[in-house]
Amino acid sequence: MKPSWADEKVYTLFNEFIEKCVLTNDSFLTEEKEVITLIAIDDCIDRFIVKEIEGKDSFDNKIAKQFEGASYETILAFAHVNWLWCMSPGDFKTSTKRSIPADILGDNKRAEIRNDIFPSGGFGDAGPSIKFRKHREISFLLLLIKQLKLKIQDGTITALNTANDWVEKICLEGRFNTDKSNSEVIDNDVWQHFQDGRLGMYNIILHLSKPDLYEPIASDGHKDRIRWAFREFIDEAPQAIKEQNREKQIFYIREKVTEIIKDKYFTFYDDGIGNIWGYNGTANKFEYEFDPLTALQYKKAVILYGPPGTSKTHSAKSIAVNAIMRYHLPKCSLKEYLKTIMDESLINEIVKNRIHRLQLHTNYNYEDFVAGMRIVDGKTIFEKGDLLKLIEETVEKDEYPNVLILDEINRVDLSRLFGEFFSAIENRIDEVKTAVGGFTMKVPENLLVIGTMNEIDFSLERVDFALRRRFVWFPFGFNAHTLKHIIATKQKVQKFEDLDRFINNCEALNTEIESTEELGSQYHIGHTFFAEIVEIFNQFSSIQGTEIKSIFIKNGPVKILWDISIKPMLEAFLGNMDKQTRQEKIISLENIFING
Repeated sequence: MKPSWADEKVYTLFNEFIEKCVLTNDSFLTEEKEVITLIAIDDCIDRFIVKEIEGKDSFDNKIAKQFEGASYETILAFAHVNWLWCMSPGDFKTSTKRSIPADILGDNKRAEIRNDIFPSGGFGDAGPSIKFRKHREISFLLLLIKQLKLKIQDGTITALNTANDWVEKICLEGRFNTDKSNSEVIDNDVWQHFQDGRLGMYNIILHLSKPDLYEPIASDGHKDRIRWAFREFIDEAPQAIKEQNREKQIFYIREKVTEIIKDKYFTFYDDGIGNIWGYNGTANKFEYEFDPLTALQYKKAVILYGPPGTSKTHSAKSIAVNAIMRYHLPKCSLKEYLKTIMDESLINEIVKNRIHRLQLHTNYNYEDFVAGMRIVDGKTIFEKGDLLKLIEETVEKDEYPNVLILDEINRVDLSRLFGEFFSAIENRIDEVKTAVGGFTMKVPENLLVIGTMNEIDFSLERVDFALRRRFVWFPFGFNAHTLKHIIATKQKVQKFEDLDRFINNCEALNTEIESTEELGSQYHIGHTFFAEIVEIFNQFSSIQGTEIKSIFIKNGPVKILWDISIKPMLEAFLGNMDKQTRQEKIISLENIFING
């Protein structure tokens, strides 16, 4: 199913690509006609697959050698396949999506590349796998296009719907049939040079061609974990389902989950459902195979770090809830658990008094956290701090996880604040005596710790190594996909146009900030700050007394967001510059944000 956070544009672009480049020989990247021919695709296959250059040289250097002397049509066809490779994943920046086909064409370009074919988001992030396997992923796309064009030549494919039917068949055959020599779907002479194995493109192209039948999931590992975690439904299924391939079984699982939760638009990445198969459900949805929740279970202490406004605190709370709910999962049947996660009151009852958040600040110290003393009636009284009280409370309760969230750890000296806790979280079997009050401390196994840190205030390089190794550290940065999801969630009735343009400009602004010597990636503007555009748009329309469509009207919502939120932050970040240089830089950044 198309998820609510998906960019609808990726589906229409994929269909247009099939119509122009496959059903006809027209270019999709440009307005040129009769250029994406079978001859050009065959030449790409010969140069890129048959005559593959192995070794440690870069991908760009290799293709420069492979396509040296190639015709314009061949290079253009290869640029199209590379566009398809990076178009739909949300973890490719829009600027990257633009640059990849442009760099391949280089000086060979004969026509302008269209500006409307580079979506700001996608249906999910593909993660590092399709980048590490780039040669094989692109090889598959080349062979897919050739196979489709052959089916058009023999009259099997005549329209978009039949083309997508064959896309589905070829993807399933490529993924699940290890013996292609006698295949009724693909021609062996086309695929003889292709190596079998896992590919993100099988999953991506399946979903793009048939979004109502295949999940918006690029990772093969994720799909395997989903099928295993929900095997209770497959075990109870008719024999015909048990004999089906993984994709058909996951579709059956979707039907069974829908019957229970009464929501056919759910995704397997949703909070609660993701818990069943081991997904963490944080804001940076697809960035890590080893996610913060899994790390928390094994290491019992993680830190989320990055610029302000990148959902670190929100994610910490989500991880805490998921840690507790994941522990609760084996206590009930799969069906009972699914019913529970659809009732917020039941979730709240389970996590009640198990999540403990401390907002750290410069006046919060060891005496507050571990143990301190005060004078009462002339006598010295030793008192336990928040941590020791929490340990006592955790030990006295059941075995369910308790999660301590330490918000903004960059505001304190952690080594001084933690004291004995510094060693105790690593050696939980040992009992440690506190320096103040002589209390004993033994950290229970079910006390989990999540810290958040703003990298602007405290660079990761300054963190003591002994502290770093006691936590697993996860970077949280600006995420265009998350920004789009937040805006979609906030918009109830009034919706504005130019959303893709706005997100592209936000992304471009952060790219410029990252490349600015005085700033860098730690000074990215977080997506939650950009998401304020929704409230500003609503207020602007109310004040004007008329409904507006574009947020880019002169002195409109985008300019207001810049003036009241983004510009003041950047002026503070650039405070060490001389006045004139700072002003020139601010004007340059404003132009990127407003005009793109």
